[in-house]
Amino acid sequence: MNRLSLFQKILVAMLTLSLVPLLVSSAILALNLGSVRETLADRIADAADRQASESLRLRAEQVAEGIAGFLQDCEADLKLCVTLPRTPEILTAFYESRHGEIWRRDGTAAAPREVRESIPRYASLAVIDANGRETFVIREGAIVPESGLRTVADPGQTEFLREDYFQRARQLKRGEILVTHVTGFHVGKEEQLAGAREPEDAYSGREFRGVVRFATPLFDRRGRFDGVMVLSLDHRHLMEFSQHISPGRNRAVVFPSYRSGNYAFIFDDEGWIITHPKFWDIRGVDADGTLVPPYTKNSPPADVEAGRIPFNLDHAGFIHPNYPRVAQLVRERQSGYVDITNVGGAKKIMAFAPIPYSTGDYTRHGIFGGVTIGFQVDQFHETARAGSAVINLQLREHLRLSAIIVAATSLMVVICAWLLSRGVTRPLALLTDGVRRLAGGESGAKVEVAARDEVGELADTFNRMADELELRKNRLLKTLEELEESRRHIMDERNFKESVLESISSAIMTLSPEGLLTSINGTGTRLLGPAAVIGAPYQKVFSEWSDMTGRIAEALAGRREYGREPLVLGTDGKERHFEVGFFPIYADRSGGLTVTIRDETEKESFREEMTRLDRLASLGKLAAGIAHEVRNPLTGVSLLLDDLHDRAGLDAESQAMMGKALQEIERVERLVAGLLNFSSPPKAFLREADLNRVIQDTLLLLRRECESRNVALGFEPGDVPVFRIDVEKVRQALLNLVKNALEAMPDGGSVRVTTGVDGDTAVVTVADTGPGIADNDLPLIFEPFFTRKGAGTGLGLSITQRIVEEHHGRISVESSAGAGTTFTITLPMG
Repeated sequence: MNRLSLFQKILVAMLTLSLVPLLVSSAILALNLGSVRETLADRIADAADRQASESLRLRAEQVAEGIAGFLQDCEADLKLCVTLPRTPEILTAFYESRHGEIWRRDGTAAAPREVRESIPRYASLAVIDANGRETFVIREGAIVPESGLRTVADPGQTEFLREDYFQRARQLKRGEILVTHVTGFHVGKEEQLAGAREPEDAYSGREFRGVVRFATPLFDRRGRFDGVMVLSLDHRHLMEFSQHISPGRNRAVVFPSYRSGNYAFIFDDEGWIITHPKFWDIRGVDADGTLVPPYTKNSPPADVEAGRIPFNLDHAGFIHPNYPRVAQLVRERQSGYVDITNVGGAKKIMAFAPIPYSTGDYTRHGIFGGVTIGFQVDQFHETARAGSAVINLQLREHLRLSAIIVAATSLMVVICAWLLSRGVTRPLALLTDGVRRLAGGESGAKVEVAARDEVGELADTFNRMADELELRKNRLLKTLEELEESRRHIMDERNFKESVLESISSAIMTLSPEGLLTSINGTGTRLLGPAAVIGAPYQKVFSEWSDMTGRIAEALAGRREYGREPLVLGTDGKERHFEVGFFPIYADRSGGLTVTIRDETEKESFREEMTRLDRLASLGKLAAGIAHEVRNPLTGVSLLLDDLHDRAGLDAESQAMMGKALQEIERVERLVAGLLNFSSPPKAFLREADLNRVIQDTLLLLRRECESRNVALGFEPGDVPVFRIDVEKVRQALLNLVKNALEAMPDGGSVRVTTGVDGDTAVVTVADTGPGIADNDLPLIFEPFFTRKGAGTGLGLSITQRIVEEHHGRISVESSAGAGTTFTITLPMG
């Protein structure tokens, strides 16, 4: 085998060194460009998805707000209509003043027309008497003759055969409104299509005509039920909110394209669709007035084919699981967007938003329903596909240019190799010297070779290699700088987390496995005080915290379940409630223990106050019931005894016994009156009054009784400005307090009443020198029926507390055995 000459070796080497790196770099660049193209296309698609989805969500929220406002307008119309004289002329004028524009199709599919017309907002206005008989009705713009009036108390005579709005409305109080769900006769598939293939092609089919009933009871001047007023909202006005929305276009349409999947619809709080391009998807009743069941996976094929399948999102999980999820999220008053596949198989993004409304049938969830706007996913990606096409074009152009460069380079290498001649030795020596200098660490060393032959080409390659090494060194230095920048970002992140911990309202601290405090946030430092020192043992940190040290010891030893638990501390005679938590650091507790403490005192006080109010409400209802049941027979007994007492022929002893019985009945009557006053107190009548003058007049009534009981009654008025109070109720509260003080001092004493101002509140104190209240009775004195006296109802202080609370004030008591009692009332003057 012949050995290669130097010329051949150089030729092969030149071809190898020049073409292989070029081809490899071109291949790598082509692969990278392909990867970049895919990445850019994906990112463009994702960005388009997010932007369009957010836009659809915002639009859905705007539509929902518009519907909510429209429903409030309907309520306002009903309230106005109730106040009008119920004469045909005035009611007709009101009905004609409420119109709205609808935009609908007309003509045929071959010659379509668009029509805008103004129609009444309400399909009907009805006045119904107390027996459920219609006395006046305007329907579809015309007054219904008397022969056409119906008795709607019978659901079978209502417009849709089984409506019970009259029975439900008559149960309401004055001013309350019943708002029903959408009702109307269901429209089948063929009834709408009338031979057309799609809803957007159906011009001559039947439309869904339904209503939403707004009803309120009527009362005569004596407050007796006198009938019901009903406004029936025309469903076509609800359709106007969704029917003209066409996502992806910059303009509204008279009717959306169901085939494209780009349309909007509305569903109610029960998940039923109430507006939709497919009318057979809208909830409705059959010819008997029975609600048509929703479309489910078990629906009979005949019903599916005939379109007797109204759509309910809660039952549509078999079509796509996100349908019931959207219904639930809307009930939770959340908006957003999800991926969905509709009945027609179109994959799209569906934005949704709740319609806030809480009147009538919609009080359960506080929403009327939800608005959804759908847009096909494929149309979101048009921008991404266009960008990908541009990138593909650039990639093909790069590959073509690379092929030309490779071909030209190959040709140049062959020509240069053929021109290689003598004089190779010295250039090779220079090249060798340059290699040595480069090996010695002189990265910028270059070889100056004047020859324009293969050796010169090799020297140029060497110089390029030196440049590449210099470039890589610079890149390494830059990488080091980037690492330093990353370290700074990590430090910023750590500082951010520390700031978050400092802002949390709960105390958070960590303990080492040995029980030493290793970290604590600001809330914990403020809660634990100077004892919370880093490095201190937990026994010292929690030395004043009851059995907290024992709980921590058990948690550190693993003898206690981790989690949160209550803790009650008594400080300065008051209880403070905390929620403490123990959590291990790492699963094997090798990192120690995390302890959290949250102050629940205010929350616990609020819970106790709510319990007290519930108990008072229950006692009030019970008292009212007892008083009502006792008063009627008591009155009869009193009359009978009074009659017997006045008859002649009775001896003196019998008359005396009957007189005693009548006195006892009168005492029971006073007790019943007290119970009724406690259970149903009159509403406070606030007016500008002089508090000092009211108190002075009240004490004047008690002065003679105080003198008879040998009690000194004193009044020290302060400088209290005139403000709004209920004079009679304030007088009653003061009488209760002073009378209680007199009853507590049978052997005489003193009662001192003072007034003053503390900020923007008036302060009234009633202090006596009686025997005081036992400590175990103090928490009970404001409870109804609590008394330590042989007589009385035990309602005086309960009624006083209620009067103070009606004025948004507070009443407190300070007392100790043998030292007297002081009641303090604070009343806001604002």
